[in-house]
Amino acid sequence: MSTKQKVFLREATGLVRSFTWYDATILSLAVTGPTIFGISSQFGYVAPSNPGADFGLSAAIGLLFMIPLAIVYYLFSIQMPRSGGDYIWLGRTLNPVLGFVGGWAMFGSFIMLLASASVTEPSVVMPDVAVALGYVWNNPGLISWGQALPSSNTNLFLGTLLTVGIGVIIASFTPRIYSKIMLTLAGIIFLATFIFIGAFGVATPSSFAAGLSAMTGGSVTVSGLVSQAAAAGTPYAPVTMAATFLAVPFGVLLFNGFNYSVYVSGEVRNVKHGMFWGVLVALAICGILDITGLYLIEGAMGFPFIQAIWNLFVAGKFSLGVQPWAPLFIPAVVTNPYLSSFVEIGFLLFNFWWAAGIAICVSRYVFAFSFDRVLPTVFADVNERIHVPLKAVGLTTAVAILFIILSIYTSYIGQLLNVTVIWTIVWMMVGLAAIILPFWRKQFTSGLPGGKVLLPLFGVLTIIAMGTTFYWGVTNSGLGPTGPGSLEFIAGLFGSGLLIYLARYFYFKGKGLDLIKGQMEIPPE
Repeated sequence: MSTKQKVFLREATGLVRSFTWYDATILSLAVTGPTIFGISSQFGYVAPSNPGADFGLSAAIGLLFMIPLAIVYYLFSIQMPRSGGDYIWLGRTLNPVLGFVGGWAMFGSFIMLLASASVTEPSVVMPDVAVALGYVWNNPGLISWGQALPSSNTNLFLGTLLTVGIGVIIASFTPRIYSKIMLTLAGIIFLATFIFIGAFGVATPSSFAAGLSAMTGGSVTVSGLVSQAAAAGTPYAPVTMAATFLAVPFGVLLFNGFNYSVYVSGEVRNVKHGMFWGVLVALAICGILDITGLYLIEGAMGFPFIQAIWNLFVAGKFSLGVQPWAPLFIPAVVTNPYLSSFVEIGFLLFNFWWAAGIAICVSRYVFAFSFDRVLPTVFADVNERIHVPLKAVGLTTAVAILFIILSIYTSYIGQLLNVTVIWTIVWMMVGLAAIILPFWRKQFTSGLPGGKVLLPLFGVLTIIAMGTTFYWGVTNSGLGPTGPGSLEFIAGLFGSGLLIYLARYFYFKGKGLDLIKGQMEIPPE
């Protein structure tokens, strides 16, 4: 029996190439979120941290940082189209140990993100939607319910569990059913997003001010909120290039996720075409929608109002009682109650769509680790009827629930998890792999577009761009915790990957199997 046959569980993964180019594109868009949610979230991240920043311009600059990474991920995904994406590329190009350490860190960050970011559904989305619909349909009880919802940890836990649970269930269906559900959700969410962007696009500061006054019966006004913020000690900060550049790191992270379709590239038909759409076109779509949306909203609301509502919310003085994300103000720019309600539904559905995207990516990491025997091989089992690694999905679910509990009932995740640092470290590792692949692993470069030039060139640019973002990640607390505890946590995450790999390596070494030697080959399809 050959080393390849011993290391890999079987001669075929059991996964089927059933996803199309539009499935790959929708997966990347679901995780990146160039929708009502993603556009609105940028105001929430930037406004409190960088008053005076131009939201649209900082995002446009951030997009430039992602272009080299997009080229690198696309080229790797068509050279080594396997489940696990960067885990496979790093292991086969640099070293299997480094591949698992990097992949394990990404897996850990993804599953913690699945748990902690899904909290936004009950803490932000549901409350904002309830309050907005309360004003649309003149229902004070709905407004009160939305304002009270985030105050209970039980509500947060149940709402987050519902979000993750629905996402995992969707990821457990056959590829065909998964595709149909994701496509249906995409249709609803993007139609709502187009209405959302269009409504703010035709609005002006004066029409928005009149709409907000009409929405609240005159109890909340643009001028009143701006004056209240100034009286509270947070007057309007004029927009400057200095503040805008400080907000660029948030612009970079706005586009994280555009490349996540690479984690299911082993299940995509016509990989070169599919991943072109799933990575490069996905990033272009994200750039167009996010930047357009940001510019139109900041133009309609006005910088003084945006700064005021976020300053008041941070101070606990925002009169509407929920986080002031842009969908809260949809009734001010969309006067038709049915159309306004549809936009709110599109906002409400996003996190379930997003969770289904993240869940399938995390489960494919688990599958790839197990197929290489680094994790217990049972998690590489593929259901023969539906062609889904259900045990890997099950492990994803169990670990996610643990992190949901930690996210809501403790402060550990919020105080320690800095995904910016984790991602940029791995992305720099991928950049290094891109530089050396054409020279060190020539057996993997047959048909590589651009020969020995294109991939290394963009590998260098990726290291520069992500190295800069890494610096921001460890120095800008707005991007995540930066204290010694956080850095120790990140070191522990990477270090635990090393310990797991070494434990499995010596275990199999004692049985006459060299994992490192076997994992120098690309896994079978």
